[in-house]
Amino acid sequence: MEVVVSPPPGESADHEISPNPSTSLPTTSHEVEQDDSDLDSVFEEDDDANDGLGPDGEPDIARNYNRQRPLHSNQQKPAANTFASVDDQIATLSKHAAKIRLDDVKDGQDRDKDKADRATSEQVLDQRTRMILYQMINRDVVSEINGAISTGKEANVYGAVAYPDIHGPPIQRAIKVYKTAILSFKDRERYITGEHRFKSGSDKGNNRKMVKLWAEKEFRNLRRIHSAAIPCPEPIQLKLHVLVMDFLGDGRGYAYPRLRDANIGGEDADQLWRQLYVQLLGIMRRLYQVCKLVHADLSEYNILYNDRQLYIIDVSQSVEHDHPRSLEFLRMDIKNTGDFFRRQGVDTLPDRIVFDFIIAAKGVVEEPGLSEEIEQLYAARSSSTNDEQTAAEREVDNEVFRNQYIPQTLEQVYDIEKDAQAIGEGEGDKLVYRNLLADQVVSKAAAEDQASDDESDDGASLSSDDESDGEGKFEKGAPRGKRFEDKDEKKQRKHAVKEAKAEKRKEKMPKHIKKRLVATTSRRNR
Repeated sequence: MEVVVSPPPGESADHEISPNPSTSLPTTSHEVEQDDSDLDSVFEEDDDANDGLGPDGEPDIARNYNRQRPLHSNQQKPAANTFASVDDQIATLSKHAAKIRLDDVKDGQDRDKDKADRATSEQVLDQRTRMILYQMINRDVVSEINGAISTGKEANVYGAVAYPDIHGPPIQRAIKVYKTAILSFKDRERYITGEHRFKSGSDKGNNRKMVKLWAEKEFRNLRRIHSAAIPCPEPIQLKLHVLVMDFLGDGRGYAYPRLRDANIGGEDADQLWRQLYVQLLGIMRRLYQVCKLVHADLSEYNILYNDRQLYIIDVSQSVEHDHPRSLEFLRMDIKNTGDFFRRQGVDTLPDRIVFDFIIAAKGVVEEPGLSEEIEQLYAARSSSTNDEQTAAEREVDNEVFRNQYIPQTLEQVYDIEKDAQAIGEGEGDKLVYRNLLADQVVSKAAAEDQASDDESDDGASLSSDDESDGEGKFEKGAPRGKRFEDKDEKKQRKHAVKEAKAEKRKEKMPKHIKKRLVATTSRRNR
């Protein structure tokens, strides 16, 4: 017997499935008995077939129910909503998601601070400084940065080139980068104390903060000096501790030499050195009177020279004229510059005369008046010169002046009685702080001495007149006030007041006319 499968729709009926031994039924009786024995094991009743019945033959509902439950189904359901609690935790943690640094985790980088982040080359170029320089290049402040021009104790100066116009010539710049790694402010305490920009004092634990303030101070001082038309580099831009300024040099990038290294020779060398000395005195006076500054570190190392002209640089430590130690710094500047020019063979003025010339409130502050006034000081000094003896006295006066205490205010004068006696004797001009006093106080004693010399021999009558005048000075005058007036004076005063009021009433506008004018103006305003 063969199994024939009908063809699916759309196919021909002639297509038949060939007989398969696995699907064919047994044909012999032996094979049928063998198959029945195999099926008996399937349909044979197990011993547990009647387990669902109770002892009375009825079905056991509890056992059937437990059989239908899956294996290991004794797990209890949680009483709380676990999904809701997880959502709450995610919502709470999402507030802090911004603080998670996934980039570092992905890249496997360790963000702990390392000394390599602050490693410097040439003592100034660390990673932060390089980023500032790159930023200046991107903003076209400078286009190229070249090698170091000079290195100092507090900063390095680098040459740079800017191209403001593509088709135009390049412009030379100078970039001053302050040292942040090894800079020590122990010797800067005297410049900081009393400076209004360092009111909170020096933060010795944070060098970068102090260097930033130091750079800002130089930027402001340079801007003030340049606005006063004093030769100095023009400040252009400041970023933290990097200062960009004008370049003092030629077009090829060679900087002007320092005054110490200046090559001044020839037949007129002595005359040129004297002209430079007079020029420097004029610059120091203009710094004090116009800019209200004292350089505080002026020497041949901080002055550049080119073509008979001096240029002032390095003004980061310059202080205001009202600084507690400004006069002390000014005296130090006078000493340093005077010693240098004396080594060049220049006949310099005494330090005391130069000091009084710089701080004198009266006088010119512009050229050519400054040079003329200095020449007058030379002429006044040469009239009382006696060669070697005068030179020795000048040295002694300089040493005394350099070690003398200079009070900034009258409250700092420690021997008022002695100074008052000197003023009374006509020696007020010898006081180092005479410019703090009024001119009347200083010149009063001299005027009295001159008047006493002009008196004649009849001093008795003059003295008696002086005594009477002196007594008249201290006589008690008549009391003032209306209640101390005489009756006749009081009567005349009242009569004068009445006449004045009567004259005023004649010119007074009648009240009805005044009301009418007020009413008409109020209507117009409506």
